[in-house]
Amino acid sequence: MRRGIAVAGLLLVVAAMLPGVAAAAPVQIAISATKTEVAFGSSTTIVGQVQGSTPAPGQTVEVDANPYPYYGWHGLSLASVRPDGSFSAVVTPQLNTRYRVVYAAAGLVSPTISVVVDDAVTPRLSYLPLGRVQVSIFSAHPADLPWGGRRAYWFVAEGSSARFVLATITHTRRVGAGTSMTAVLPVNAGRFRYLECFTAPSRYELALGLPSAHPACPQRDFTAPSPPAGVQSATDFQGIGFAPAGFPFAGRIASARHYLQGRAGVTGFAVVDSEGRLSGWNMHRTFVSASVVKAMLLVAYLNMLSSQHRGLDDQSRSILFPMINVSDNSAATSVWSIVGDGSLDALARRAGMTDFSISGIWANAQISPADQARFFFEMDQLIPPQFRGYARFLLSTIVGYESWGIPAVARPAGWTVYFKGGWRGTGLGQLVHQSARLQRGPTTWSLAVMTDGDPSMSYGIDTIQGVTARLL
Repeated sequence: MRRGIAVAGLLLVVAAMLPGVAAAAPVQIAISATKTEVAFGSSTTIVGQVQGSTPAPGQTVEVDANPYPYYGWHGLSLASVRPDGSFSAVVTPQLNTRYRVVYAAAGLVSPTISVVVDDAVTPRLSYLPLGRVQVSIFSAHPADLPWGGRRAYWFVAEGSSARFVLATITHTRRVGAGTSMTAVLPVNAGRFRYLECFTAPSRYELALGLPSAHPACPQRDFTAPSPPAGVQSATDFQGIGFAPAGFPFAGRIASARHYLQGRAGVTGFAVVDSEGRLSGWNMHRTFVSASVVKAMLLVAYLNMLSSQHRGLDDQSRSILFPMINVSDNSAATSVWSIVGDGSLDALARRAGMTDFSISGIWANAQISPADQARFFFEMDQLIPPQFRGYARFLLSTIVGYESWGIPAVARPAGWTVYFKGGWRGTGLGQLVHQSARLQRGPTTWSLAVMTDGDPSMSYGIDTIQGVTARLL
């Protein structure tokens, strides 16, 4: 709990002879500050009163300052004493500063009062794609205060949780007359708290603010049940943000999960929403890929052409187009024989896929809903720029009789759908999968639905369309 500095009027009673006064009389000087704690760059007023005598016209008092680290006094300004004995002087301290008033005419020096100066902290939040927020904090303070180059620790507490989790470590930077620090933090949709802290050089720990404004900076997860009270310093700053929710919204994802849990067979789905957050049900269950992996074969082949500084020739088009457009297996085998398992593994690592594996023929690759949702969401970044248009064309113009499932539901609602499906018989029954990237205006998200053990292919298609409808 931050405590202010309560400064009552400081009273000095002395016996002195004033000019024009025949006998000694007690003289009192009371001084105080109108604000005892100010932000850097702000002012306060030293006010006082001479009592017990009538000052002669033209008399002044001198306001002295002794800023941190309190090495000595220097005259700051002169203030005229009014006929009623009052005086005042505006001061703008740069650091924590002690003040006194010298009344030379009476040979008086007042006791000391203190003014606390807080660094002026300005936070700024910028919400980024992929469920991230960029937090920038600027601390305005004297230019010679060496707060740059310090390790800054950043923590996040989600929702109403009191648990702060270490998110990242950056370094502070000197920027003009102040210090800046910036970090990109992963956050879920809704309310969150963030805390940034660093340890100032020991010589300057008490240069600004109250000691309570500079607690020890934690370096691991911790619990803080309530937000701090009072003025905060950049050395220990806590703020609140509200991250936007992505599409599809949480309620729709919950509806799709409930629906899928009631369907026959082995099922799972994953969504990467428009803010880049992954959610779903049985997201990391692995399935035989069937033809879904052909989208990966396409991207792996295009990356190979790029690495070899080659363009799309007729031979390449003759195998890539049928592999995607009509899901031709012979064309897929030709592509796989060229790129090999290693290229698929490398592509999976680039896409952040954690469940992918391949052994034997391409059709037996193991995939998960989470991995395929990630792959389609990151599709544009995984494809060389010169081939991006061609890949998007292939994945959005698949022959009509294979455009069931996600595109059948999403296209009438105005979504452009880039997708690939897969289907085959297994020991459990019928397998039906589909993965897609959906775009409408500025909104992009991805979906993967996987089913095995369906009583028929039409049942599997209905399952995929039922999930899609609930998400839309």
